[in-house]
Amino acid sequence: MTAVQDKLAVQLYSVRHEMAEDLEGTFQKLSDIGFRNVQLDGMRGNDRAEVLRLLKKYRFNVIGMHIKHDRFLNDLDGIVDEAYFFGCKTIFDKYIEEEDQNPDGYEKTKRALLDAVARLHGLGFRVGLHNPEYDFNDRVYGRRVMDYLTDPENGLCVYAEPDTYWISAAGHDPVEYVKRYSGRAPIVHMKDFRSGFELEDMANNLAEIGDGEVDFAAIIAWGERHGVEYYCIEQDRSDLNMFESLKKSRDYLLHLM
Repeated sequence: MTAVQDKLAVQLYSVRHEMAEDLEGTFQKLSDIGFRNVQLDGMRGNDRAEVLRLLKKYRFNVIGMHIKHDRFLNDLDGIVDEAYFFGCKTIFDKYIEEEDQNPDGYEKTKRALLDAVARLHGLGFRVGLHNPEYDFNDRVYGRRVMDYLTDPENGLCVYAEPDTYWISAAGHDPVEYVKRYSGRAPIVHMKDFRSGFELEDMANNLAEIGDGEVDFAAIIAWGERHGVEYYCIEQDRSDLNMFESLKKSRDYLLHLM
């Protein structure tokens, strides 16, 4: 495999239901597809020691962790404990809760994330923000939410985790938009988008990679020049069996590489 192919990963939110029903079967199927890198997104009702045991059994590399928004506000010590447990110091605020999707909430979020950066940077942690969703175009001090929250301040910086689907859904070209995060986006979420439907209609506007409109070849070309470490496939839903969906998306990206 080439170095670029080694950068493919899967966000385990994609298989949240499968993990809840059959944890080992899920990991075995992901391994059989060819995934070696995973991004965690909660335990889905499983004991974390069992999750770790199976991650090791199937030789998965944990490349990042999605953490609930309120934990950055109230449980930073718990986040650190979990990060050390899984051997991963790249942590992202996964989703700004609806009650904080307003100027005061965004300001509070930025303060909490920068505090985490200040406290954890010396320990080798990277603190980031996953792409805002329906609130992507909200503005704070004239800046879109993600830009505002990842703007450096006093020498501190929150990493960006751009998501090609949500950038597209917000009406922007992801190939152009990600350029503002050059050098500070270690992980990019790879999700395809099909236009012509309502924003909330994910059943139709979310496609398997290669079936929509995102120019993934250009995303990868940019990423290889600007410090992207992993291209992480995330499929929130699919009309296909989820493992078939993930394999189809992975195969398409491998074809580009």
